Amino acid sequence: MNFGLNKPALARQFSGLLEPSCNYLPPNMQGYEKIEPCPYGDPNGEPDLAKARQLIKDAGAEGAKVTVWGNDEPETREVTLALADQMKAIGLDASPKIVEGSVYFQTIGNQKTKAQAGFANWFADFPHPANFMFLMDGSTIQETNNQNFSNVDDPTINDTLAEINQNANLDAVASQYAELDKRIVDEAYIAPYGNRKLTLVTSDRLAFDDIVWHPLYAADYTSFALK
Repeated sequence: MNFGLNKPALARQFSGLLEPSCNYLPPNMQGYEKIEPCPYGDPNGEPDLAKARQLIKDAGAEGAKVTVWGNDEPETREVTLALADQMKAIGLDASPKIVEGSVYFQTIGNQKTKAQAGFANWFADFPHPANFMFLMDGSTIQETNNQNFSNVDDPTINDTLAEINQNANLDAVASQYAELDKRIVDEAYIAPYGNRKLTLVTSDRLAFDDIVWHPLYAADYTSFALK
C-alpha cells in the first residue's frame, strides 16, 4: 500500500492544508529526522503502481476483499473514498465503510470489528514523541477502545519504548525515537500520508511575525500586539 499510495491526491482533499510525508512522527518535534530517501518513493511524487500491483500479485492477494474504514467528517470521508480507489488501482477489491464520526474510533478500536484498513489521524496531547509512539506500542493493545489500530506488536519497538519513555532527558533519547520512526515506516506497519497544517488569520494591524506559536496550544494570544 505504501508504494501505491498517492499522497499528493490525498493532500488535495485537505485543500492544501496537508503536507505529504514519509515519516510517522511530525516535523518540528524532537525525535523527528526526515526519512530520506523515502523507501517508497518521493512523497510529493507519483505512486509506483506497477510495483504495488506486483507485490499484491506476489502475495496472492489479487482481488482480495478489503473494507476501508473512515468517518463522515468531510475531509476524512473524501480521503477514505480516495484510499479505497487507490487500493482498487493496485489490484484489491476495496470497499469504503463510512461510520458516524462520534463513534468511529470506538468502532475500529473494538477488536470484534476486525477493521482491516482505514483512516486515522492524531493531534498531539503534549509535544513529545511518546505521545505518538504509544499508538505503535504492543503493550497498549486492548479489546475495546484500542488506539493501536494496526495492532502493531513489534518486540524491538516495545522494548525500546519501555526503556526510553522512562528517560526524562529527551535530548538523550531523541535519536532512538527517530530510529523507531524509521522502523515503523520500513516495516510498513502503517502508511503515513502527511502532516496537517494549521492556519492563523489575523488583521493586518497585528504584528504577525511577533506572534508566538505553541506546538500544542497553537497561537499564544498573550503575544498578540498591534504594530
